[in-house]
Amino acid sequence: MTCCLRAFFVCLGGLWLIASSLGIAQEPSYLKVQTNRLQKAQQAEQEALAKRDSSLLAEAYYLYGKTYSFTGDYQNAHRYFIKSLRILEPKGFSEELSRLYYRLSNIEIKQGHLTEAVRYGRYAMHIARSLKSDTALSRACIGLGQVYANIWTNQRPQARTSYDSSLFFYGEAEAACRRLKDSVGVADVYAALGELLASARHPQAATYLEKSLTLFQFKKKADILLKVMPQLAGIYLDNGQFDKAWQLLSDAEKQYKSRNLNDYDTQIGIDVQLVRYYEKTNQWKLAYERLRQLERLQNYAFRADHQGAITRLNVEYETEKKEALLKAQNRELMLRTETLQSQRRFTITLSLLLVLVTAMSLVFFRLNRRNQRISRQNEALVKEQNHRVKNNLQVVASLLNLQAKRLSDESARKAVEESRLRIQSMAIVHRRLYDGEKLAQIDLDEFVRELVQGVLKTFGYPALEPHFTIAPIPLTVDKAVPMGLILNELITNACKYAFPANDTPQLWISCRQRGVQLECTVADNGPGFDNTETSFWDDNVVVQRTSFGMALIDAQVAQLSGTYSFSTGEGGKGTLFSMVYKL
Repeated sequence: MTCCLRAFFVCLGGLWLIASSLGIAQEPSYLKVQTNRLQKAQQAEQEALAKRDSSLLAEAYYLYGKTYSFTGDYQNAHRYFIKSLRILEPKGFSEELSRLYYRLSNIEIKQGHLTEAVRYGRYAMHIARSLKSDTALSRACIGLGQVYANIWTNQRPQARTSYDSSLFFYGEAEAACRRLKDSVGVADVYAALGELLASARHPQAATYLEKSLTLFQFKKKADILLKVMPQLAGIYLDNGQFDKAWQLLSDAEKQYKSRNLNDYDTQIGIDVQLVRYYEKTNQWKLAYERLRQLERLQNYAFRADHQGAITRLNVEYETEKKEALLKAQNRELMLRTETLQSQRRFTITLSLLLVLVTAMSLVFFRLNRRNQRISRQNEALVKEQNHRVKNNLQVVASLLNLQAKRLSDESARKAVEESRLRIQSMAIVHRRLYDGEKLAQIDLDEFVRELVQGVLKTFGYPALEPHFTIAPIPLTVDKAVPMGLILNELITNACKYAFPANDTPQLWISCRQRGVQLECTVADNGPGFDNTETSFWDDNVVVQRTSFGMALIDAQVAQLSGTYSFSTGEGGKGTLFSMVYKL
């Protein structure tokens, strides 16, 4: 009985194949397009046209192609992918372009054009490696792995290297997914690897497919899950585990119908394994009915027509690319000619400018040397001037010193000595200018220290060590000379009135910069104004200015456009002079 049924089933199958070859029921049998996918593509197209955004339009064409490929309408899918390719290719490498070549490679696999599939797959791989994108790389590696897996399936055992290549690319894809921490991508790789191993009757095939199934279930990827379930069911059928196979196939078909997926590849996968299941369990009628359903999807005449149409599309696109390349080469040739002419004009202009710049450089070089020579002469003249002024002042100071030694009147001798010290302070300024690196400035700290030590030595206090708090501030000549005369008077008065009756004479000198102003203070630890014969202060109010020294201080502070004051130190002892002027 079983043999009769098998013979009947074979006869029906033979009649069905003859009818198919004679043109019966050869109308294309597409699955219904999923409404949500089509609406998404249409919305993207409308938005792109409204915004005039070519990149968005390319994405819309890609979505159209993807939608039609799910239904098995590869001709329309290929047409939209080519339209997207025309927009994306001139823009250069991108992840979208790599993804598009992956989809074209996948369509060629479905059509059995494995040579074209390899070419598109390698384009996708080259772009992914150039972009150094793990996302694009994982997708391209899975695509190439699927191509070589199909070559192995169709040509084994001659194509052993294709099997190894497929394993290699799946390994690369898994590594990229793990770098991205993409568990869904890893599940995709496991599914593809399990299918390859199943075709080689490898015992690990079921393990990889089960791992893939578990990951997709965990991530709730029902659409992809339904592609893996028939593959795993096929392995269970090969191993005689019919109950497990039926459980997977019945669950897959139930979910497929409840979700209204209308996915060509998923439907084919379920139908093929159900035909095998019914055949292995001797359910011939159900096998025949499922085979007829499968025939409506896999209409060979329809596939042949599509192969020719897609080939024509490829030829048209390649021809268009060649024509565009020729036009681009012509434009490039014209641009090169124009560029050469522009370069000649630029070279001539640059040569003229170079000659002009050279001439001007020579002129400026000579002017610079002349200015340097004049500058050195001026520097030498200024230094010589300062040197002569210093020498002249030193001569005057020496004359006054000689004159003071010849005077018998003590008051006259002191007056001459004080004048000598005043002239000596001016001589120090000019010596500092002559010896220093700067022609018109001296260092305040060095100047004050030298001046104070000179006065103290003159009055017999060379061992006294003043307390200096002086900032390293540069002073110009017009500020240094008045400053020197003021300090000279203050130190002279301290030596005359503050130190003689003091067992431990002390002197404090401070110069600090506050913004644009200089604050100077000179203090001693003498008896103060109230205990001296020369007191001209009463409760910090000036009463008289009859002494020459005070008149000189007042005049010099006025020359500096500053202010000053005298006061008594802490505890009613000592004298404190404070002065502020603008630097």
